[in-house]
Amino acid sequence: MRDSGQFNYHLDKVEGHFVSKTDDGYELRPAGRRVIGTVLSGAVTEDPVVEPTPIDEPCPICGAPSMVAFYQERLDHYCTECAGYYGTKTPLTAEATDEKSSGETPEYGYIGSVPFPPAGLQERSPEDMFQAACAWFNLEVFAVANRVCPRCSAPLSESLSVCESHESTEGVCEECHSRYAVLVNFHCTNCLYEQSGAFGLALMATTDVLEFLLAHGINPVSPDSQAAYYAALMDYDEEVISIDPFEARFTFSLDDDTLTLAVDDDFDVVEAP
Repeated sequence: MRDSGQFNYHLDKVEGHFVSKTDDGYELRPAGRRVIGTVLSGAVTEDPVVEPTPIDEPCPICGAPSMVAFYQERLDHYCTECAGYYGTKTPLTAEATDEKSSGETPEYGYIGSVPFPPAGLQERSPEDMFQAACAWFNLEVFAVANRVCPRCSAPLSESLSVCESHESTEGVCEECHSRYAVLVNFHCTNCLYEQSGAFGLALMATTDVLEFLLAHGINPVSPDSQAAYYAALMDYDEEVISIDPFEARFTFSLDDDTLTLAVDDDFDVVEAP
């Protein structure tokens, strides 16, 4: 900057918390790096949109071709044939919104969504975007399962929603629009982070589940196939024993082998046959 007085004025405002003075000049503190990293992620400067695009990744439920779309900093995953995990819906992209206003409402089976910064789209094909978003989310799931906010590190609180009249013999319940009767909701006690989904998310930090996946050749940190990983994690049977207090059994199946976990009202595994 030509005006050294103006430069020193702004430097004085950030010195201490964002910048430290050293013998060699100035250096960024962790808080300063956090701010710059947020800007460079595109989260506060960019708003890209990717319309629903086919990818070479099968639906983890039915094996049909799947699609991805990017909108408002999240990557949505859809099946072209079945109802997905959470029923059919219209992708929330700009083009889909225009079609909706004109009376055309394309719908696909909603498999799920992954929060993903715009920088993740750089120099990546739709398939690469999907793989990168899944890798990002897989690590986030471990933090959430340990009740640690992946955004600010504060504790997470959890709550349950249970569909009392659940019926999903045809895939998705008409009452709750989900394949699962039990959904888990996580909310940060400090920031605005929240995450909801199948109860399997809450069990990912459970040693029994990790051992079960690894014993069948599935690495939850870096799976060879995202579809196989999600099929193993999300394809389980649930038996709601009691709603208040909550108690349920969840049975995972892989290669004719099963793992059953009983969970109580505190989300603790009380039985691991």
